[in-house]
Amino acid sequence: MNTQRLCPVYRKWLQLNPSSAREHRLFSQHQAQKAHKQGDVHEARTLGYQAFETAKVVLTSLQPTTQQHSDTVKHDIAAFGSMGLYLYSLLRSESKKREAHTVLQECQQQLIAVMPLHASSPNVCQLISAVQYAIERISVPFQSQQTVSVASH
Repeated sequence: MNTQRLCPVYRKWLQLNPSSAREHRLFSQHQAQKAHKQGDVHEARTLGYQAFETAKVVLTSLQPTTQQHSDTVKHDIAAFGSMGLYLYSLLRSESKKREAHTVLQECQQQLIAVMPLHASSPNVCQLISAVQYAIERISVPFQSQQTVSVASH
């Protein structure tokens, strides 16, 4: 799955400017929801991917991991997880089950990758675990369906 929806130069700029990246993520997220409400599923998916990729950029950008930044980090983690789930939902509504599952896998992998960065912050680790658990619970039905379809062939 190609999740490179952002221009590489802009992506790099967002990595260096996490506050601006958060604004871009929020804007893309609102635009995706607006397009979805208006019935433009293709545009909602495109903007959803941009918001998801931007949320990932924020999550992986170098930022302070001090206690005072804990709330911001928790918000970034929640935003990444919710964008992944939103994109999953959009893709499922279009019957793009495999692509939807791939988004969930990417979420899981990314959360696993950032967990060690926050090892000294139990609250952040708990949130990461909670988001992973929610994603895992959603992906279980897909895995069960895959097992059934493979077994029936």
